Amino acid sequence: MLKKVCYWLKRFIQDPFSHFLIAGTVLFIGYSQYYSSSAVNTISVTPSQVKQQKKDDTLYFGTPPSSTELNKDINHVVLKQMLSQQALKLGLEKGDPNLNEMLMQRYLSYVSQLAKINATNTTLLHQYYLTHQARYKHPDMYSLCYHFLTPQEVQHPISTMDSQQCLSDVSKQALLAKLGTKTVDALAALAPNQWSTPIDTPFGAIAVKVLDYQKAGVLSFKQAKQQLAHDFARDDVNNKIAAVIKQYHIALPAGSNFTVNTKTLLNNV
Repeated sequence: MLKKVCYWLKRFIQDPFSHFLIAGTVLFIGYSQYYSSSAVNTISVTPSQVKQQKKDDTLYFGTPPSSTELNKDINHVVLKQMLSQQALKLGLEKGDPNLNEMLMQRYLSYVSQLAKINATNTTLLHQYYLTHQARYKHPDMYSLCYHFLTPQEVQHPISTMDSQQCLSDVSKQALLAKLGTKTVDALAALAPNQWSTPIDTPFGAIAVKVLDYQKAGVLSFKQAKQQLAHDFARDDVNNKIAAVIKQYHIALPAGSNFTVNTKTLLNNV
């Protein structure tokens, strides 16, 4: 009998299918043990959340919460996280347009905040500037000072102005709209830091001097930084959403004329 058992045991061990069966059993047991011990979801309550809960309660009720009241609130926060996560796992948000809208806005807020943080990174922003430098062109721009002339100063021009107002990086088009052709013509003929003769404008006689002139070209990184931060954040959000869109297949009613693609979806952000 023992010889028979040993014979079949030897055959079992030598059979390749047996190896597969043994390996599968070991993996199954290991997998079960792993998920039975480690697949416990964690709900974390941080000190900052407790502090914020106290502030919210004080603001709403007018007085700080007691330890019992605060304990009840924290229990509600934990239960809310547990049940909301479970609801999402079960897909209970489907078919609820209000909840879907809220979740979408939460996601957009999340990626927008991340994008704004990234936009403060000078290295990333400068790389973005180098890639998209051609976008940031500027027209002819002047930096200048002007002084409104009194009737006496019009009659007897002076070389030093006691009061003056200065503007930086003003486009030629803006100057034409505000101060007229005569002012722009005078600026073009002036040497730097030289006051002009009296110029008639819609606001009265003025004298102007040029501090700096930039011919039309590309804005420097410093000049474009504010717009760069805005554009970088916008593109960062769009890239993250485009990556999400690629994960989904969109099924539309047969024979419909709807156009739904990455471009049209991003237009709705």
